[in-house]
Amino acid sequence: MASERDVSLDAMRGIAALAVFGWHAMLAFYPLSSGYLGATPIEASARSQFWFVAVHGAGAVAFFFVLSGFVLTRLALTTGRTDTLVRGLIKRWPRLAGPVLLAVLGSWLLFALGGYFYAAAAELSGSSWFARFGGALTDGAPFQPSFLGALLQGAVLTFVRGDSTYDSSLWTMAYEFYGSVMVYALAFLLATRPALRTRIVVILGAAVACGAANPALIPFVAGFALAAFLPQRGFRVPTPLGAIATTLALLGCGYTQGALGFYAPLTAIWPAWLPIPYLYAAAAALLIATAEGWTGLRRLLSRPWGRICGELSFPFYLVHVPILCSAGAYAYLATRSAPAAIAATLVLALAVAWALALFSRWWLARLNAAVGAVTASLQRGRLGRTGPIASPP
Repeated sequence: MASERDVSLDAMRGIAALAVFGWHAMLAFYPLSSGYLGATPIEASARSQFWFVAVHGAGAVAFFFVLSGFVLTRLALTTGRTDTLVRGLIKRWPRLAGPVLLAVLGSWLLFALGGYFYAAAAELSGSSWFARFGGALTDGAPFQPSFLGALLQGAVLTFVRGDSTYDSSLWTMAYEFYGSVMVYALAFLLATRPALRTRIVVILGAAVACGAANPALIPFVAGFALAAFLPQRGFRVPTPLGAIATTLALLGCGYTQGALGFYAPLTAIWPAWLPIPYLYAAAAALLIATAEGWTGLRRLLSRPWGRICGELSFPFYLVHVPILCSAGAYAYLATRSAPAAIAATLVLALAVAWALALFSRWWLARLNAAVGAVTASLQRGRLGRTGPIASPP
């Protein structure tokens, strides 16, 4: 899999994006069931149900981060090629910024055209999350959209400061950007394949530093560690072990602190003082490792639907909240039906995501060509300075 995309991992990324959508739909239309909004006790909410992992946004976002740490560094760590790290590092910001900027400008246009209906829909559903534009706005000063502000936010500020007033899902972009830079730097250190002790010290040092600075970055370190230590060949997971590992991983990804019911065993054993991102990181890493080694799961996820899921995952993640707050809210007001509003949002979000995926494909091709030209030019300049290397006698 060194030079080709891993369709099974792409498929899981798409499934995780759908889980985030499900979580936001619950917050918008079923706020009491979420166990986060209102006064619903945890044990009476969806947080204690076995299926909660399918709509648990926090676990899904942690999976995104672990997957990024894994796929961005896996090739360099298994081949020792640092040129892939250089190209990846150069294009990381523009790669993310292209589709993000389009999504933010699309949200600005909806504001300008009066296309958002979340405030009225929130009065009907009773969701404070919906009333604050998916949690993007505070209860203080009113938000004043501007084209320049949207342009600056989509191109720069969402990555350097985490600004997300035009699309609440974009709070993850700063973590994605800084986490990516971090794992690229770590991969440069370990691409030469130093001694096992050195690799362990580097990874543990990164984990301790992230734990002290911001535990939300821990999943990137987990993905990087997985890329560094997961065997490249001859790694097979028997079906019974794969089924058990997948179940445990999903249990971890679906857990929230204090949950009862199906997740009660984790509440009993998980220390309350230990940040929950550690659990999500371990669970996501276990899920990725299982998908890499369990042939049955890889085959299931590597079908054509998995490729489509993967290609739409990032665009769908970017556009689903604005569409939920516009078309979804409008459908809810028109039908008074949450299922109808969710269905309308899903269909339209997939359609818009498909269009954004076409742009992303075009953008990535141009970006790859530009970065390739830059790195080739740098390499020619370096050879020109050093001159040809004489053959040994």
